[in-house]
Amino acid sequence: MSTTTNRFRGRAGRRIAATIVAAAALGLGATACGPDSDAADSSGSSASSTTSPSHQASHQASSQPNGGSSSGNSGSQGQDGGGSADAGKSLTIVGKMEYLAPGKLIVKPEDGGTDQAFLVANATNIRGAAAICTAPDGSVAIGDDGYGTAKCTVDELEKAAKTNSVTVRVSMDRKSGGADVVEEKYHP
Repeated sequence: MSTTTNRFRGRAGRRIAATIVAAAALGLGATACGPDSDAADSSGSSASSTTSPSHQASHQASSQPNGGSSSGNSGSQGQDGGGSADAGKSLTIVGKMEYLAPGKLIVKPEDGGTDQAFLVANATNIRGAAAICTAPDGSVAIGDDGYGTAKCTVDELEKAAKTNSVTVRVSMDRKSGGADVVEEKYHP
């Protein structure tokens, strides 16, 4: 037997061999996280090319909330329309809105849950009833569910948030924190 073979026999040898294999894999840019990782090798290329498709799929499924379901729903409301409800990758919360920073607001749930920060952008569907904005003719704009229907801007939303008195229903993406829809709850 050669000296090399004797070195890798036994428990200590297996640890050394495993360390060498792990170091070689890291040197090639392989990671346990696959394509979701921001890791790159020293040449700046992405590590995702060294990860097998089956490993990528299992990592993506394990990183999804609620057991890996990536189908996600747009969010659902409880029977009373208050508090928060979640379905898949969306989260819907009803509560008082507060201003935090440009493009970033907070909703304080009516049910006493944890405050939730959310992001707004020009792509966010913002619907007002009276406090955020009104219908083009200046009238109150509400639907059958008691929530606003008038299309509003991010600036109008942020201005209303600074009052700390507007109740909204926010449907947002759990992972990104970006609001898809912000609807004002009308209160006369």
